[in-house]
Amino acid sequence: MTHIELTEEEWECVRVCVANAPIPYDITKKKIPGDILAKIGQPKREKHEGIAKVKYDLTPYGIYD
Repeated sequence: MTHIELTEEEWECVRVCVANAPIPYDITKKKIPGDILAKIGQPKREKHEGIAKVKYDLTPYGIYD
């Protein structure tokens, strides 16, 4: 096995990339991203507050809500 030295920030980048990678079409390879994440860990999840819903008056355009 090859030994790779990465900083914690670089490892987090690898985790996010693997977690968000598209699932391979080849059914025999579908477990590979999950297997990699099992070895290196899941990426950290961050919760951010979304923006407030804005109300617009669209009645001049014939839209009544």
